[in-house]
Amino acid sequence: MFIAGAFYLLFPRDDGTLAEIRQRGTLRIGLDASFPPFETFNGEGQIVGLDVDIAQAVADDLGVELELVNIGFDGLYDALLARRADLVISGLPYDPRWTQDVAYTLTYFNAGQVLVTLQGEATIQQADDVAGRTVAVEWGSQADMEGRHLEEALESVTLQRYPSAAEAIEAVLTNQVDAAIVDGVSAVGALPQGLHMVTYLTDEWYAAAVHIDSRELLEVVNQTLIRLEESGEMATMQAKWLRGE
Repeated sequence: MFIAGAFYLLFPRDDGTLAEIRQRGTLRIGLDASFPPFETFNGEGQIVGLDVDIAQAVADDLGVELELVNIGFDGLYDALLARRADLVISGLPYDPRWTQDVAYTLTYFNAGQVLVTLQGEATIQQADDVAGRTVAVEWGSQADMEGRHLEEALESVTLQRYPSAAEAIEAVLTNQVDAAIVDGVSAVGALPQGLHMVTYLTDEWYAAAVHIDSRELLEVVNQTLIRLEESGEMATMQAKWLRGE
């Protein structure tokens, strides 16, 4: 967890969003409910997921009701700037291009590319150890790009390409390859199947976002994220939604 939204410290003003939320009695969360397991519709038509649980924790800490506003991903920032949402939390990568308009919270998940092996594999402890090995990647993905970087940097790395991250992971679990490169969401989700995360090759931190002027709300959300992290509740939420535990 790091402070993705430190830029907001340059802006001493506050727009009163937190006071409006308390007066209204609801916290409006902008999200795109098409990204399981972070946010998706369940069989009863309810939006559920890791981000929803985090948002509920923020609402609980504020003592208000949670209102979910389902918006296409490309429209999330616009909804925030147009004040149709108080807070956006939707598998949202930290993007420095938006820091003039929004303030990011502390991060809560790293979805970057991860080198993974079978649990118990003792000979691959770092990226350099895949020299002379076969590494699975999803064709044309960011993982494929990172695999090409390893090919250039190390001797005799053989890339085996698959149609999906799930199939690359399956190749590891069935001993068809020595390792794989997959995104953090896929890697964490496969841990119960016997996968081991060796090291992150890239970082893609997820954070929530508020309007750049909503300083007081940002502080409240950060305090909730810290509480969830320190209490172990965040780990429990991630185990539930990412690993199915």
